[in-house]
Amino acid sequence: MKHLHYYKIAARTHFELGYTLGKLFKSPSLSTYNVILSKMLSVPSLLEKSGLYLKISKEYFPRYIEELEGYAKGMGVDFHLFWLTFLNEEFDVYPDKCTSCYAANGQLVGHNEDFDDHYKKRITILEKTIGGVTIFELFYYNGLGGTAASVNSFGFTQTVNTLNHTNEQIGVPRNMIARWLSETKDPEGDFQKLKKIPRSLGYNHTFSFTNGKVWNIESTAKDVRLTTPAIPYVHTNHYLTDLKREEADTPTTSSHERYNYATSQIGAVLNKSGMKKMLEKTSGLEHDKKKNNTIARFIVDRALNSVDIWLKREEQKGWIAYSIPHI
Repeated sequence: MKHLHYYKIAARTHFELGYTLGKLFKSPSLSTYNVILSKMLSVPSLLEKSGLYLKISKEYFPRYIEELEGYAKGMGVDFHLFWLTFLNEEFDVYPDKCTSCYAANGQLVGHNEDFDDHYKKRITILEKTIGGVTIFELFYYNGLGGTAASVNSFGFTQTVNTLNHTNEQIGVPRNMIARWLSETKDPEGDFQKLKKIPRSLGYNHTFSFTNGKVWNIESTAKDVRLTTPAIPYVHTNHYLTDLKREEADTPTTSSHERYNYATSQIGAVLNKSGMKKMLEKTSGLEHDKKKNNTIARFIVDRALNSVDIWLKREEQKGWIAYSIPHI
């Protein structure tokens, strides 16, 4: 059994991949696009400003620009307006409340994707192959992917947590950075490259390999930190390194609450069943149910070579396991 919102595609080029996605997800993509575009066009300066982000992104990641051009063509919309909507999270602050957990000697990876409840209709499950690389992930329409939880055919997982910080600049959007890192085969090497890329904003990225080793990268627009944390390990939506000095003055009570709870429980998580129970409990810690709903859960079980996924948009189906020996 698979979710209704599970899709598997392959493409020879990034433009073809984007075009296929734009055609495949045209209806929900247009719905999201129209809502975001209306909001962003209400600030006239943003369209001109978006061109600066485009110029620098083309310099570092032309292949992803081609992919977005294909997506826009598949949807049947103007690329520059589509690019403007892609930058939505660069110009607005979202109350993401995601929790990432690593247990059982790194053989279990768990992630809660938390967002406003209406976002449950914007997320799906995608298995995509491009240029010999396959990525199995939670995928948001109108994007490049890589911004939630994923596992790639090099054997690496990535989970992403939103961080809010005080510095920002014109640079490569963090959603594009997340896509690039979802394709990693060398987190430490990519960390060295990341330090040289001008970034607009920063996320937290946690990676794990088949042998259980874990790497964590915390970033702002102008600084990054790489650690190799011991297992068990938890990350939520606040900084754990010295970059906490750059943390924006935003409410982090929920993040600390989830972090403290998960940290207190993660050592006892020995199998997939235990990870499911902990993720479900962690979701229940939120006080504002409207703003802090879990819209998807993602567990990688290395021992079983599987990914278990729960989607709020299909919650009546519960958890569904996907075998990934080919990834």
